[in-house]
Amino acid sequence: MLDSFGKDAAQRRLEVLQRTDGWLVLLVAALCLCGLAFIGSATSDDTLFAAQQGRQALFVACGFGIGFFVLLPHYVHILRLSWVCYGAVVLALLGLPFFAPELNGARRWYALPGFSIQPSEFAKLAVVLALAALLRFKSRAKTFDGLIVPGLVAAVPALLILKQPDLGSSLVFGPVLLAMCYAAGAPARSIVALVLLCSGLLVFAYFELMHDYQRVRVDVWFAHWSWDDASVYTHDVREVLRGKGFQPWQALIAMGSGGWSGFGLGQGPQNRYDFLPYRSEDYVFAVVGEEGGFLGALLVLGLVTALVARLLMIASRTRERFGKLVCVGVAAWLGAQTLFHVAVCGWLVPSTGLPMPLLSYGGSSTLAMLLAIAICVNIGARREPILSGDGFR
Repeated sequence: MLDSFGKDAAQRRLEVLQRTDGWLVLLVAALCLCGLAFIGSATSDDTLFAAQQGRQALFVACGFGIGFFVLLPHYVHILRLSWVCYGAVVLALLGLPFFAPELNGARRWYALPGFSIQPSEFAKLAVVLALAALLRFKSRAKTFDGLIVPGLVAAVPALLILKQPDLGSSLVFGPVLLAMCYAAGAPARSIVALVLLCSGLLVFAYFELMHDYQRVRVDVWFAHWSWDDASVYTHDVREVLRGKGFQPWQALIAMGSGGWSGFGLGQGPQNRYDFLPYRSEDYVFAVVGEEGGFLGALLVLGLVTALVARLLMIASRTRERFGKLVCVGVAAWLGAQTLFHVAVCGWLVPSTGLPMPLLSYGGSSTLAMLLAIAICVNIGARREPILSGDGFR
């Protein structure tokens, strides 16, 4: 009997693997390979960061390996652990001011032997799982407390991350919250109220929570919209571009100089001659624009768009509400963070340190996103029968 049970379990796992969304896996692999190529280009002439390409390849390999094992068990086990994961990341974020070393004026990473962990990246996944577990009952999404409670669930880690300080990562929680509440059935007026509330919190954060250097970035961003061809050559503006506005200005030059086809991999002047800071992490898309040109940037954005669309396709055909909401949340996270990163590189929004998912260098960012996508693949590979009326609407 035990032998028969083992054969049935093996057969079910084989069926799950056969129903795996191959196109989604290929899109993820293609994005990771693009990331490895541009990380290698951004660090090839820099002895201090030359090992980043090899380390990123290891992160990707570990992510795919962990993802394979995440695919095998039923995702109901993930549902049961949702609040445990949420509590763990909140505790990890609370411990950063006491146990994390200060790097570049921030405490974001736990330093472990041979590597470091950034809890804020895993907090995004934990919030998606917690919100999906909370909103899986449709009637709850339509009540007042059904919007306030999800808002608090997202706000707690967001405020802790903002305190590190890490403005970029904290902003990602807003679009994720809005998308998941909308998918859960929240009425339009409630979504508008949430948008207004989030906007008010941003204004409050500017005056009360942001550090001085963050406010300076916002002020420079506001000021740069009034510059014209003549004012760029004035002394005052030149001083800003050499100091407070140096990073976004160099990124803008890199993206604008790429033309249609770019300079070629490893040949971009801003990249090769070290004008562009943090080009393998916070400004990797500027390297894509410089060396791949408009067509290269369009290709990368096309891959991200196709990946988001594929996740939403899984959500649309998943009738079980926890699985549907997880896929919507991961798609919103991937899409919003990508748009924020691209907007930063184009100086369309104030400069914030935010990696581009699957493209930028970073172990925590890569592993968290690959783990999230693996959960979505797990959900898409299963067809759960739903007998309640709530599952049909």
